[in-house]
Amino acid sequence: MAIIHSFPDIQFDYGAIKELGPELEARGIHKPIIITDRGLVACGVLQQVLDALPSRQVHAVFSDIPENPTIQGVEGALAVYQAEDCDGIVALGGGSVLDSGKALRVIARQSGILLSFLDHSLEITADVAPYITIPTTAGTGAEITFGGGIHPTKNAIGMGIRSPHIKPDLAICDPELTLTLPPHLTAATGMDALGHCIEGYVSNISNPPVEAITLDGIHRVVTYIQRAVSDGNDREARYNMLMAGLEGGMAIYLGLGPIHALANTFGNSPLHHGTLVTVSTPSVLRYYEGKIDDKLDNIRAAMNLSPGANLAEAIEDLNERIGMPSGVREMGYEGDDIDFMADETFKSHFNVWAPKKPSLEECRQLVIDALG
Repeated sequence: MAIIHSFPDIQFDYGAIKELGPELEARGIHKPIIITDRGLVACGVLQQVLDALPSRQVHAVFSDIPENPTIQGVEGALAVYQAEDCDGIVALGGGSVLDSGKALRVIARQSGILLSFLDHSLEITADVAPYITIPTTAGTGAEITFGGGIHPTKNAIGMGIRSPHIKPDLAICDPELTLTLPPHLTAATGMDALGHCIEGYVSNISNPPVEAITLDGIHRVVTYIQRAVSDGNDREARYNMLMAGLEGGMAIYLGLGPIHALANTFGNSPLHHGTLVTVSTPSVLRYYEGKIDDKLDNIRAAMNLSPGANLAEAIEDLNERIGMPSGVREMGYEGDDIDFMADETFKSHFNVWAPKKPSLEECRQLVIDALG
């Protein structure tokens, strides 16, 4: 029987950031560390959050989380957490920051180095630091999930951190904080949400309520992403894209699949994860043709496509319209060991949830197709 998971508490609407102060007080967090990245400092989003806090609220800030989450970034945040005697974590940012916060809440309370917890979920206990997420991108879904990825070093393939104990306590989702997100990140993170919704929907786990949510997420992305990319101040589009990203996070509870297996394989580079998901999606949809047609028909309906329409081509057309690359090579990926990439994709834990797991030879073709 499928488990219908519960999600963290969620505050969602324009102005939701005003609830941060009361939520800290209600949860007994007296001095949080706010972790973020330099881009959000530079564009003023961090200041928006600080301005929303009560004047009496003490806090610490760590703003050096890298674009892709690393052990070094988490350990840097831990040093500030301990030096400032913090008692809770607020993560402000995209997937890298939010996943770093999950790792931080573990090592802030539990003995051992972070590496000992990566890919070893049973080592994580319930003794974790309080954790509030504030997403500033609309797509990763990391604000509510119980898993994430951390790179041992900058250009190493990511390792998993996954446990029900790292699921955030609260997500504050305020579309206002996404208005400054530049077009290329709006596109990349939005299509990341689409990938989550598609893979969650076709997953081999049956959970009808969440499956309905994934189809709604697919519909929101294809309806609003081009508007959000074209006009970052389109408040209706920003609202719906943030909701789609949240729904994509709910989809992740059903498991992901070969799209993310491919993206993780190409993750041994500084390339953006959401964009890697974006360019990997058409390849996997081509692989699924003729294998899960009932599911694909429902995805077509959610995308407002006619019955029998070519899903892969529809995604490629959408990618082109919003300025996304057509393949991983176009992104600047330099790896050339096809056998290694095929093997990494085949071995990926993401394939556990695939409705049809690709063979090693099929993974080789997926890699070649995604490279472009």
